[in-house]
Parts: sequence; structure tokens; C-alpha cells
Amino acid sequence: MNPIELYKKLPKKNCGKCPQKACMPFALSVIKGDAELSECPCLTEKEIEALKGAIKKSDWREELIAKLRDEIKGIDFADIAEGIGADLKDGALIIKCMGREFVISPEGEITTRGHMTPWIKILLLHYIRTEGKGPLSGKWVSYAELKAGMIKASSFQRDCEEPLRELFDKNFEGTITVLNRLGAERREDFPAKQAWHLFLLPKIPVIILYWPKEEEFESKVKIIFDSTSDRFLDAESIIFLVEGLVKNIEITLSRVAGANFS
Repeated sequence: MNPIELYKKLPKKNCGKCPQKACMPFALSVIKGDAELSECPCLTEKEIEALKGAIKKSDWREELIAKLRDEIKGIDFADIAEGIGADLKDGALIIKCMGREFVISPEGEITTRGHMTPWIKILLLHYIRTEGKGPLSGKWVSYAELKAGMIKASSFQRDCEEPLRELFDKNFEGTITVLNRLGAERREDFPAKQAWHLFLLPKIPVIILYWPKEEEFESKVKIIFDSTSDRFLDAESIIFLVEGLVKNIEITLSRVAGANFS
């Protein structure tokens, strides 16, 4: 079933209560694996079950996940667990990512409580495959200062910092609430109006800096990293990771707004 076919079977009310806000983008997200049918408040359980059997989610992400699973099968988890800040239990790795624990088996199968999107699977498998090691430096640097970061610095600002700035500007208190739920801690030792320390992965902490709009100065967000971050993920994967954070915040705020509206 393609997105058009799924769209035709949806209620087509465009009620705005799902994160995608309309039925066509919702159908596209379901087919891509970024959303679940259960996120549509207008579908009954019977309709959801009927549609599930007709949907085949197959795209480049699933192919990449399968490839990464094959690649980590040759890795001895006992050798890398400490280096990447993971726990080892019954042969599986336990990795905390943005406040949630994920269990990764030696075969690359990933389990957690609640919904899990393809992007988090890809990131976790990349994180394991990189086999990074070493202590954090405590030295904070910009994305551009990471290895190969200069090449993609404009993309990082466009796809990560700017969308997060917009979320702060639009719903500051809500965004703070979501960050707190993800494990962020307020910091007072940085030259910004607001600063939070958050571990996106055990060895990839970030500091999120926010300057609200003041008279002639526009609002601004800057995200900085421990200087060792590029030992644990490449520059492109780090963008992917922060994009996931922003999307997580955006979806949570949309759900809360939808619940309040109803």
C-alpha cells in the first residue's frame, strides 16, 4: 500500500490532532515508518488492525537497519560496553538515549518501552558500530569544530538549531518541560539567558543555549558538544541525532496541544 492508497482509507477529516496535522502527511509518515496508525484519533481499533495487514513499510532506512545489524554481529559487546557508556546484561547492551533505555541484542535487535522509530534504531546501531572509547573532555565546542563539522555546519544550523529556536520562541515553557522529561539539567555557568545540559547518548552530551528576543536582537539557539563527540558518531549522524531531539520535542508539544484542544 502506498501513501495515496492509505490516504483514501483514512477518515480524511484533517482534524489536526495527530503530529502531522493533516491526513495526507500522516499517511506518508505511516508508510515511511515515522508514525503509527494508532496516532490517528479517528480510526477505530478494528480499522487499525485491518489497515496494518495491508501496509508494507519498506524504504532505505529499513535496508540500512538490516545492513547495520549484520555489521555489529561481529562486535564483542563485552569489549565495547564501557567505552560507549553502555551497560552489559545477559550479553545485550543497555544504552540510555534521551531519557529512555534501549536494549540491543548481539543480533542487533532493539527493544524499549513505548514506540520506537527507525531513526533511533539507525543511531543506536551506528553508535555501537563506531566502537568509540575514551573519557569525555569537558571541553565544549561548536558543531563546526567537530571532525568534518565545518562542511555541514550550515546544515546543522538550518536543520537543528533553527527549528529548536522556533520551538522555544513559540512555546518556551512547553519546550522546557519536554527537555526536563528527557533528562536535561539547567546550567548557570554559560553566557546565555538559558542553558541546559542533556545527554543525547551516554558519550554525546550537549549544552543547549538560548537567547530570547530582546529589542533589536533576534532570538538565538546554539548547541555545543563535548569535543570528543566525533569519536562516537560521525558529523552526519550527529545531525541526525539532534534532528531526532527536535522532532521528539515537536511531536510531544503537538500531542499536548491536541489533548488540551479536545
